[in-house]
Amino acid sequence: MSEIHEKRRPVLVFVFTIIMLLALSYLPSDLKILGYDIKSVDLLMDIKPDSLLDYSSIQQKTGIVLSKEILSSKTVVNQGINKSAIYSSVSLNLLQDLIKSLNEEIGATSESFQNGPQIRDVPISGNVSQMSYFFNAVKNSKTTKIRIAHYGDSGIEGDLITADVRNSLQKQFGGNGVGMLAITSQDIMFRSTTRQTFSNNWSTYNVVVGNPEHLPLGMNGFVSVPNGPAWVKYKTTSAYPDARTFSTVRIFYTNAKSSSIKYSFNTEAEQTATLSSGSDVKVLTLTGPENSKSFMLSTTMANQAEFFGVSLEDGNGVYVDNYPWRGNSGISFRDLTENTLKDFDRLCNYKLIILAFGGNVASPIAKNYNWYENEMIKNINHLKSMFPQTSFLLLGAGDKSIKRGSRFVTDPGIPLLIKSQEHIAEKTGIAFWNTFEAMGGMNSMEQWVYANPPLALRDYTHVTAQGASKIGKMIADAILTSYRTFR
Repeated sequence: MSEIHEKRRPVLVFVFTIIMLLALSYLPSDLKILGYDIKSVDLLMDIKPDSLLDYSSIQQKTGIVLSKEILSSKTVVNQGINKSAIYSSVSLNLLQDLIKSLNEEIGATSESFQNGPQIRDVPISGNVSQMSYFFNAVKNSKTTKIRIAHYGDSGIEGDLITADVRNSLQKQFGGNGVGMLAITSQDIMFRSTTRQTFSNNWSTYNVVVGNPEHLPLGMNGFVSVPNGPAWVKYKTTSAYPDARTFSTVRIFYTNAKSSSIKYSFNTEAEQTATLSSGSDVKVLTLTGPENSKSFMLSTTMANQAEFFGVSLEDGNGVYVDNYPWRGNSGISFRDLTENTLKDFDRLCNYKLIILAFGGNVASPIAKNYNWYENEMIKNINHLKSMFPQTSFLLLGAGDKSIKRGSRFVTDPGIPLLIKSQEHIAEKTGIAFWNTFEAMGGMNSMEQWVYANPPLALRDYTHVTAQGASKIGKMIADAILTSYRTFR
């Protein structure tokens, strides 16, 4: 008997597990146990007809009403087609025919996937007048250098999006070069504008991995210290005309020993330059040949200085610094010290700070983002006090999809997050640009994924290089449109 019982045990465990999962699928979506939100479970999600899927929670959380005709099968049954094919990638021809039949309901065209997403011309909103610091500054771009700091999460790593903002603005206002680059970086394998290599004996601290030594972090949120003679080399690419060459390199550092570093432009002979001591941010300006394409910096001893990064420049105009913080929510500005930020403002003349965070905060089970609003308001007000003559532009999160049955739809947390971001901009008195709407609004990410060429990755969250280029140009166009209106 015991042997028979043992043989039946796996079957009983399996049956019990299935029963438990089915029971869990009937739990209400807003249930809390001991203060924790319980995530709903639906074992039959992928085989349920779309008409049985519960979209009420999306509507309640986002305030967006989904058309009854789209959610029911009536419109599609009359066409003799399974409605779930709207979001299926199995048959592109079937998908195009279906989208055409629902053109009035979903505001798309039969060529949405083939010719790309239905992007929208979205203007800058919020307190647009706060952009005046930047707009007034660029009037003098022929006689001075003006900087933009573009902060964001992994969406801007590799100079994605930033490169096209930079390219568009430099065409309009002048300036050559990619601007600020850290000593070490996580994105060296896919950065489109610069090839960067460095020795393995740098200790780097930043807002991404932590700063256990409590060293001052630079404007970019990074600082690197050599553990001995160390080196870093930068070489430009031909991807963007205004970032191919440079003639000036500025090295930003602090707490230097009385010593010299070595450097070289292109393949020229190595030269030396002396570092200045002091606890404030220092800048060493080096001039090389016109149309330089590479630069190498070498330290000569351990702990020689705390290096924030270098800037590749050429002449007056606009420089857009790419500051990616992978996996960050945007609240880590509290880790940057007041004196360091003020020093960078004095040395770099930042006139616009762009903030592109939020994707790492979005959650399909979130009911509000009050905590995030409060933290970001504190951070932005802190930054405004450090940069009192600087404009701020908050970018809303882009679309991100989750799977509902057989299709991908906008994560219900995204519209909620964007509302919170609009509140953040309103309460801090800064400008706002709605990336989500510019991408096409609700359920647009799938169109970006299936565009030809693809504009987003199959994680339905991150854009491709082509998608990043499109977003970067849209941001620049929105800035230039506001500038022309202001002028």
